[in-house]
Amino acid sequence: MKGQVATEYLIIISVALIILIPLALYVNQSLMDYRDNTKISKAWTAVKKLGESTDWIISQGPPAKLTLKIYIPDDVGQISLNSKTFLFRVRTSAGISDVFYTTVSELDGSLPTKSGYYYVSLTAFSNYVNVSVV
Repeated sequence: MKGQVATEYLIIISVALIILIPLALYVNQSLMDYRDNTKISKAWTAVKKLGESTDWIISQGPPAKLTLKIYIPDDVGQISLNSKTFLFRVRTSAGISDVFYTTVSELDGSLPTKSGYYYVSLTAFSNYVNVSVV
């Protein structure tokens, strides 16, 4: 009799594990996808805000200046201002994703890669826009 009870408990636990393990894996994958999409979306929001503001500032001409508040998300490995492009390299579970915006004018300056809120100053000069953290 005791052997039958133990076997029934073993069957019940086995069935529960067969159901719960795939469910836990699915939930974990969904959570990682959500985190990755959120990081990329926040990076895109910051890059787009910087890019559109830079285009607006250069259209105003010197000595136009604008201060923005942007959020740099977690896992941004590199931020570069190459020629006319803002580039954020975001680490995700699938690898590195590049989030970029190409502006009308040349860019000069730098931005920090540490996550958080920053006030960024955009200043128009004759042929470029200076980007700096205030």
